[in-house]
Amino acid sequence: MATTSHSGLRRNIVRLSVGAVAIALGGYAYGAASHEASAPKAARAVALTAAHDARPYSYGWPVKPFDKQHPVRGSFGDPRSVFHGPPTMLGLISSSCACSYHQGIDISATDGTAVYPVRSGAVTIVTAQWIQVDSGNGAAFQYWHINPSVQRGDHVSQDETVLGHIVKGAEHVHLTQLQDAKPVNPLAPGNIGPYTDTTVPDVGAITFRARDTGPELMPEYLHGRVEIVAKAWDTPAIPVPGIWHGLPVTPAHLTFHIARLPQRRVVVPETDAVDVRRSLPFTPDMWHTYARGTHMNFVQMGSRRYWFQPGSYLFKLTPSGFDTRRLKDGAYELTVTAWDTAGNHSSATQVFSVHNRAGWLKG
Repeated sequence: MATTSHSGLRRNIVRLSVGAVAIALGGYAYGAASHEASAPKAARAVALTAAHDARPYSYGWPVKPFDKQHPVRGSFGDPRSVFHGPPTMLGLISSSCACSYHQGIDISATDGTAVYPVRSGAVTIVTAQWIQVDSGNGAAFQYWHINPSVQRGDHVSQDETVLGHIVKGAEHVHLTQLQDAKPVNPLAPGNIGPYTDTTVPDVGAITFRARDTGPELMPEYLHGRVEIVAKAWDTPAIPVPGIWHGLPVTPAHLTFHIARLPQRRVVVPETDAVDVRRSLPFTPDMWHTYARGTHMNFVQMGSRRYWFQPGSYLFKLTPSGFDTRRLKDGAYELTVTAWDTAGNHSSATQVFSVHNRAGWLKG
C-alpha cells in the first residue's frame, strides 16, 4: 500500500499562516495530462511562498526583460536520452542510449530573440550554435541554441552586448553556469533571479526490482539485495508556453527514510538519494541516479521523437541497491520526499515486508 497527497489534476489547498510564510497543503499539477496515473495518496505537500519571494540572486536573465522571471522548461539534472533500440518497453529498459544529465536550464523564448550575457566577460569559445563567456574568478557561462554575433576574444557587457539570437525551431536558450569548469545549478539560491517557485514536487509510485532492468518485485515479499525506485517529478515555477506547456521537470533533491511497523520506529534515518540543488552527481553516468525506464520529455527512440509525451523520471534511492538483510524480518514503511531548490516538497510512503528467514524462501 502506498500513500501520497495527490489525486487527479486539480489542486485543493489549505493555507495556514505562519508569520509571513504561507504553507500550502495539497498537490499541484497543470496541463493536459497527469504524469502519474496510479499516484499513491495521503501524505503531506508543503509549498513555501512568501519566504522565497525575495531570495537573493547575483545575476539576471539572458533575455529581456532581465529583471523579470522567465519560464524554465528544462531543469538542471534532467535526463537527456536518445535510445538506440525499438520503441518498446524492452527497448526502453535494455537498449543502448546516448544519455546524460542536463547541465543547465532551458529558458523559454521565441525564435530570433536576442540573448545577452548575464555577467560581463571575455568570449572564449564560439561554435555554430553556442558560445562561452568567462567572467573571472573561475566563473563562466555558456549560451546554447543561438546564432552567435560575437567572436572569440570579444569583451561583452552584461545586459548590453547581443551575443546572438535564438535559432529557428529552438524556442529556448540553454544556459550553463560553470564554476571552476564544473556545472552548477543556475536555479540555486544566489544565482539567477529574480526567481520564485511555489509549485510542489510530486512522488508517485515507489517500486522494488531485482535489478535495474527488472523484474519488479512484490513489496509484500522482499529478501536479499533489491533496487528501490521512486517516480518523482516537479512542475515548472511558471507555466511554459507552446508544446512544452504542462510537461514535467525533475525535482532537485530526493530523500528517504524507513520505519518499522507498527511502532513506526525509524530504522534507516533520513538519507539523501539524489541532490542536484547545487551541482551534478560525481559521475557523468546518469544511470547512477536514474533507473532504467527513465526518459526525457518527447522521448526519442532511434531516429524518431515522440512528441507531446511527458518524461518519466525514475530515481534509484541507493545506486548500488539496498540489502534487506540490514533489517529484521517484518513490515516496514518507506517514505520518499521530493524537494525543489526553493524548499517546496511532498512525500509518499510505501509499505513493504522483509522475509529473509530460510523458511520463507521456499516456493
